[in-house]
Amino acid sequence: MPIRVVHLITTLETGGAEMMLERLLCRMRSDDFSNEVVSLTDIGSVGRRLMNQGFGVHVLGMPSGRLTLRGLVRLWRLLRLEKPTILQTWLYHADLLGLIFGKLAGISNICWNIRCSYIELAKYRPSTKWTIRLCSFLSGLPAAMITNSREAVRFHINLGYKANRWKVIPNGFDVEKFKPREQAKAKLLVELGLSHKGNTERGEQKRFENRRNRLLLIGFIARYDPMKDHSTFIKAACLVLQKRRNVHFVLAGRDVTWGNKIMAGQIPDAWKDHFHLLGERSDIQNITAALDIASSVSYGEGFPNIIGEAMASGVPCVVTDVGDSAAIVGDTGYVVPSNDAAALSSACLKLIEMGGVRREELGRRARKRIGQHYALADTVREYQKLYTTLVRRRRVF
Repeated sequence: MPIRVVHLITTLETGGAEMMLERLLCRMRSDDFSNEVVSLTDIGSVGRRLMNQGFGVHVLGMPSGRLTLRGLVRLWRLLRLEKPTILQTWLYHADLLGLIFGKLAGISNICWNIRCSYIELAKYRPSTKWTIRLCSFLSGLPAAMITNSREAVRFHINLGYKANRWKVIPNGFDVEKFKPREQAKAKLLVELGLSHKGNTERGEQKRFENRRNRLLLIGFIARYDPMKDHSTFIKAACLVLQKRRNVHFVLAGRDVTWGNKIMAGQIPDAWKDHFHLLGERSDIQNITAALDIASSVSYGEGFPNIIGEAMASGVPCVVTDVGDSAAIVGDTGYVVPSNDAAALSSACLKLIEMGGVRREELGRRARKRIGQHYALADTVREYQKLYTTLVRRRRVF
């Protein structure tokens, strides 16, 4: 009989944890593992894709950041009915609720999944602060606590989390989905209104091609969240534009739109034409492959997905020194301190000044590094190994 796993997650909107869950479920051996997903909130774009691929997806319908009696009762009843062999929870709120209601439902194998390496609690709701503190107090009860970075282990042990329950499983990436795409940049430039599509006079077409080759695209793919630190990216972009006018900045992710007045208000009017806010997209692999440089500006993530996706796409990265980002990039990009716009802009300018040939070489090395150290198959294998060990021994640690 396959091992039955229920995954409890805060939301199924597009995000790093949600995308990792989707990649994991789609690659696990279906003969050996049976997976279902429960969202505390709504179904989201990831949930819809999982349903279309045949996975059971349950939605509790609780508002973001707020519990409801109806939602909690539904969670308890669902866990009692399903009685999975393993309850895998993702992110703090699901970790806490999954532990409480999983124990009440008689589930012995409960695993937490913690994805960040630092969190500035002052920027989050009081409910999030209390959730993290309660998780710290109860951290001796889960069978295992999975995280995607070693830095996350150190940070959470300092918060009071038990030291003997951790399992580090890095994010893994599909190098067939994320790969160099020859026409990706040309197509994105057309979409952004920076180039022209279709047949033109021969001389005019040549001018367009020359202009396209001179334009550089620097990308930041992340949902709008305090931890992602879009503010520092915008400041750094403006510093770059003071020296290089041929650079455009591509930002994509949930709530990353001109309708986000807080974010849009940080972009100076003089530079607005150089910023492209694309919102949430389903074709991130095409956007990422179109970039000349990718960046991750987070101050607290354990393993930003955008780094692995960009490297797999052959794009060199500038990343902040948080979580395991420096170890992931290695010598294929630049690492700068978090919350430092000057350092971020300086690193971007270095990559710009080295020229296209050397950037492409860095990109090739970056893709090779992902294939060698962060292949999706290895990540899936580690989850399957952990789940199998849990069932056989009832407790890993």
